[in-house]
Amino acid sequence: MKRNSTLVAAIIAGVVILAGLLSIFQVPQWQDAIVLQFGKPVRVIVNQPGLHWRIPFVENVHYVDKRVLNFDAPAQELLTLDQKRIVISAYVRYQIEDPLRFYQVGRTEGRAEGQIGSVLVSALRAVIGNVSMTNILTPQRAELMKDITSLLTESAKPYGIRIVDVRFKRVDLPSANSDAVYNRMRTQRAQEARKIRAEGEREARELRAEADKQKVVTLAEARRQGEILRGEGDGEATRIYNDAFGKDPKFFDFYRSLQAMETGLGGNNTTFVGSPTGDFFRYFETEPGKPAQ
Repeated sequence: MKRNSTLVAAIIAGVVILAGLLSIFQVPQWQDAIVLQFGKPVRVIVNQPGLHWRIPFVENVHYVDKRVLNFDAPAQELLTLDQKRIVISAYVRYQIEDPLRFYQVGRTEGRAEGQIGSVLVSALRAVIGNVSMTNILTPQRAELMKDITSLLTESAKPYGIRIVDVRFKRVDLPSANSDAVYNRMRTQRAQEARKIRAEGEREARELRAEADKQKVVTLAEARRQGEILRGEGDGEATRIYNDAFGKDPKFFDFYRSLQAMETGLGGNNTTFVGSPTGDFFRYFETEPGKPAQ
């Protein structure tokens, strides 16, 4: 009997301990909690991290992340005011401010993000459809983001969600448009390259023609100056010869005879055949009127 009492007491103690453990739950620092009784919210634990109590087997706990969360929206192909198609990838940063409303309307983050994505697409279509593509690539883009954030903020309020920020990750052209733009750019660059090469060849021909012209002018001027200097030198030489001849006609006659002999009897095997008379030999006479032996 005593053993049975001990066993019953141990069982009761185990049940009490188990019930106590099941009655305790912890709320982390980065989460809020909603206590549900048979699926119906009975109380909300906001900004109260630590240990809390619940009725085991009757109440369960749903946790809600209160940090700033990121949601990457799928890329969307949109039409601008000037009928240009662009592909925009955006992301949303949001925070759950009202856990109870979020649970009642969105239940889970996945469902809430699905609703945010749908609203984001509608906001993008509404805003992008009223601006031209060039404005999206200018500082006006910041104003567009403000408009989209404002629209998304109003749509997210019923979910207990605060929109922190909305940003474009990337703005592209559709693949077909991109190929057409790249082909057009290549064609334009090829045309510009041909134009630059043609202008370069034209300038090169002009420079070569100008250089040839300057060459001809320079050579002609050099030849003219050379002829002038040569004429002046010949004139000066003639004057010097005339002055010298006037001072000593006999010596000059002798010098000119030697030059004539040097020219006429040049070479190593020149042989003179004839009488040693004449102007070439008149300075070799031993006596006046007698030729040299």
